[in-house]
Amino acid sequence: MRIVQPKCVPMWQTAPITASVQSQITGPAIMLPVPFSPSTLLRQAGMGQFYYDVPDSARDFVEKSLWNDAYICGIEGVPFQSRSQFDGNRLTITRPGIDSSGKLFLACLIPGIGYRTLSTCSLKPLEDEAYMLLLELARGSCYRARVQSDNWQRAGLTLSAQFTKLLAEGTEAFLESAGRRADPPRSATAAKRAIELLESAIAELGESYAVQSIAFRKQREPQIGTLLAGTVIAPSPTTGDEATEFVETFNAAAVRLSWADIETDSGRFDFEAAETSIQFLASKGIRVIGGPLIDFRERLMPHWLYLLEDNFESFLQAATSYVEKTVSHFRGSVQLWNCACGLNTAGPLKLDDEQAMRLALEILATVRRTDPNTPAIMSFDQPFGEHMGKSRDAISPLHFADALARTGLQMAGIGLEFRVNYKTGATLPRSAVDFGGMIDRWATLGMPMLVQITVPGGVGPDAKAQAPSEVITYDSQIADPAAEQLRIAGPMVRTLLAKHIVHGIVWDGWSDAQPHVNSHSGLIDANGHPRPLLEYLKRLRKEFLA
Repeated sequence: MRIVQPKCVPMWQTAPITASVQSQITGPAIMLPVPFSPSTLLRQAGMGQFYYDVPDSARDFVEKSLWNDAYICGIEGVPFQSRSQFDGNRLTITRPGIDSSGKLFLACLIPGIGYRTLSTCSLKPLEDEAYMLLLELARGSCYRARVQSDNWQRAGLTLSAQFTKLLAEGTEAFLESAGRRADPPRSATAAKRAIELLESAIAELGESYAVQSIAFRKQREPQIGTLLAGTVIAPSPTTGDEATEFVETFNAAAVRLSWADIETDSGRFDFEAAETSIQFLASKGIRVIGGPLIDFRERLMPHWLYLLEDNFESFLQAATSYVEKTVSHFRGSVQLWNCACGLNTAGPLKLDDEQAMRLALEILATVRRTDPNTPAIMSFDQPFGEHMGKSRDAISPLHFADALARTGLQMAGIGLEFRVNYKTGATLPRSAVDFGGMIDRWATLGMPMLVQITVPGGVGPDAKAQAPSEVITYDSQIADPAAEQLRIAGPMVRTLLAKHIVHGIVWDGWSDAQPHVNSHSGLIDANGHPRPLLEYLKRLRKEFLA
């Protein structure tokens, strides 16, 4: 199989900053792009309401779904601010000020699969009528399975017998559901069966794509050049068996240079712990990704910033001062700078569109000015844009990235952050096919990607998590959360290895026995025992990566 993908220079081989760009950075002012929030992109009259009926027999299916996080996407794939209501028999999605057609996205619990975000085909809002929810979700699954498989088969993908069987059975169940519209309970029963079969088919399709694409890459690259990095919080991992495990698993490391840890008090910097980690990694030949320098999330920003929350200029000066001192200190020891992440989502300080863009530009410009020979990227949280369904003024991550790429500051690539199976601040669970489709959409920017993944391998409170979040739970996840971590993360990692545009994969978590960012994200649990995903990544590096 041959799937044509964009070619681009690896982000860690980007040329030094040029004199012309240097003059732009050091100039007196930076021109800001046009704002890019949905409120400024779309100003339409009307009230778009979507009604979806649910019979009593299917009520449990919707009650177990993440219906509070449901949203509508337009033709551009950008979520609209949506308000969801479910009264037991009708799901209502309201979009203030928007009266155009759209697709519903709803994460549902599917037996044998776990949570999976389903989508309808494009529907128009009806004033006095309702759609049959499960029938429309089954229609969406059928459409995605058939269209994607047809496109890939034309590109050379060999479809498995299992996929063909599941697709045929799922299509038959969908047609049965559509034929029983006059009997909503029986239609919903057939639709649920169709969804289970078709989503299983999509999972099989995604696996076929990843395996065949990786094999195609291996024919041309005996050792795939993708970076496989683990995130560490200094000073780990520098001693004992865990240090050996880390070196055997990863060919790169993302060392978090947290503003909250380094500048504990305003003007007081402590680089000792980070130096210990970076020196150890360098001694083992591990490439170092420094950052994110700014992680715009609660608990990951300095506690003393509340003194500046009403003064953006002072906050901007404090941020750029920290970035300049940190980059200057570690210049020459870091092979790639991750300047910031999460600026497109709500953080501890409320920023409008212009302030968020200005902060991103100033951070990027400071890094490029301080260390012009080391490539730098910016990272974006929730790349599907789920957060936009919650706020009218939320920033589209793709538009944000596009605006930054056009500034001329020689951003070497973009970072995408996917936190899956968490209840807040996370990406909704997706199939590998939908996950890969989002990567392809971001690939239209023509820039190398560094993709960061987090999936919990445990449940319950996590005392050592710096940014804790409750884990989404269901029967199989509760029974064996470590196995679920591998089951969910494995297809994501394989999909990323199949993409030429992805130059680095970062697992955001190393050991839950040490301080870490996200709840239960480690490849080693809180008792020091390795989870199955650790052995999988170790084997992956040995077989495929340089």
